[in-house]
Amino acid sequence: MKDNRDLILEFLSENRDRHFNQMELKQKLFPELNKDQVKELLQQIIEYKSSLMRVGTESTIGILPVKHSGLIDDFLLKGGFNKIESDLKSDSEFDKEKNKLDLEIKLLQKNKLEYEETIREQNNRIRNLTEDLKFISLIQKYWWVVITCIGIGWSLGEILDKLGWT
Repeated sequence: MKDNRDLILEFLSENRDRHFNQMELKQKLFPELNKDQVKELLQQIIEYKSSLMRVGTESTIGILPVKHSGLIDDFLLKGGFNKIESDLKSDSEFDKEKNKLDLEIKLLQKNKLEYEETIREQNNRIRNLTEDLKFISLIQKYWWVVITCIGIGWSLGEILDKLGWT
């Protein structure tokens, strides 16, 4: 479906030698629209590219197509307002997809940070258990020294007790 602004430009291109006002355009192209809606379409065209048409009186917007410049035809060949609107829609969809992906990236980054924190906690627990295990392993390796020390201490206690030094 063609954009109403493109329909106006096509009509003006086909009728280059005539002048029109917004009421005539309404009657010929848009009987279902009111005159203010037609005026709004004309103002949008002028705001976008004023060189596409000349405006006569401001109150009723008298329209005079730019004669023999080819600007209207060139504009319509490049897609006209339909292309502009589809590009805007495409850009909008691109922005929505980009925002969605940005949100997913942030969520993944948050999950990564939580995962890294869990890994740090696990590494700390492993380090503590390794230190405990080293101490237990050392005691197991040198248990005979511990028992010997206990035995010598007990023996000295007995000797000192017999000598009466305790």
